[in-house]
Amino acid sequence: MAKMSLIEQINNMAPQQKAMLNRLKRVEGQLRGIQRMIIEEKPCQEILLQLSAARKAMQNACIEILKGYVKKCLAESGTPDMDELERLIATLIDIAPISGAQGEDP
Repeated sequence: MAKMSLIEQINNMAPQQKAMLNRLKRVEGQLRGIQRMIIEEKPCQEILLQLSAARKAMQNACIEILKGYVKKCLAESGTPDMDELERLIATLIDIAPISGAQGEDP
């Protein structure tokens, strides 16, 4: 059987995977916009705000991937309590440190 093209692979993806790709494409667009802002010598404050927005978007993408991974692993192990899983994920997110945050020691 011939290897599928990238377009065919994308067309055959699950809706959640397509949504994640779209999310990452938006982040990619944000980063390109930030590069343009630097080239155009936009004010530092504007660049920092866009960097912060891109960082938050990446963080949210990471969270969604983590949630999907944990759910899949637990689903394969039997019949997990999904409400408990959601609470666990929320707790992990709440306690996860953001590296490089102001006032943190390396």
